Amino acid sequence: MALNSGFNKNWRKWFLNDVVRAIETYSMIDENAKICVALSGGKDSTTLLYILYLLTRYSHLNFDLSALHIKTDNYHTAILGDLCSELGVPYYESLLRKDDRLDTDNPCYICSRLKRGAISELLKKKQIQTVAYGHHADDIAETFFMNIVQNRKFGSFSPVVSVEGGGVRMIRPMVYLEELEIEKIHKYFDLPLLDHTCPYEELNLRRVYKKGVREINNLFQTQNFSKKMVDGLENIDLTNIWPDINKQR
Repeated sequence: MALNSGFNKNWRKWFLNDVVRAIETYSMIDENAKICVALSGGKDSTTLLYILYLLTRYSHLNFDLSALHIKTDNYHTAILGDLCSELGVPYYESLLRKDDRLDTDNPCYICSRLKRGAISELLKKKQIQTVAYGHHADDIAETFFMNIVQNRKFGSFSPVVSVEGGGVRMIRPMVYLEELEIEKIHKYFDLPLLDHTCPYEELNLRRVYKKGVREINNLFQTQNFSKKMVDGLENIDLTNIWPDINKQR
């Protein structure tokens, strides 16, 4: 369908209300804020860009929207620029500097840190203080299990990460949406996908946890496990968190 073909009120119940709820619950977007989407070119980030575009046009939220892409190699990104142009959204791009550390045993972690540094540097030049990432409920559940198994740590990433000293603030407006919902939204609006595959994709441990999270619904004969995980993180029983036991004596 055409990206600018109008508004369907059913979109509110389908996905917009959940995104607005996340934005308002965690005070993600201030009045007249400048919000830049970290556009990887995958389904999650392009869907987030389009959802925020809809909110700038059809909601009470008032903010300036832009997008950026950090190139990691010499591949074509015209499809991302074209999407932003069609939406009337400024598009920025920067090339990630090569780093020998990507040849280590954990290139995904290093690359993520380098990308965030490049994003912060670019946005500071543009005087934009908030970057929006396309992370969703499944990402939260995957990170939760990775933290337990890999790091023996209880928790996941936060919907909002504020940086002291005026650094770039990170927001994740799609934390109440599951990946299957995002796939349907992406397909419904016929949004583009960047034709580029990361050379380290097969080394990414998250693939294992992604498969596991999707299988949990069948294992426990339930539905929307990832959303329940988000609800659980918002409803923690602090009286039964072990580090707090001694504090209660």
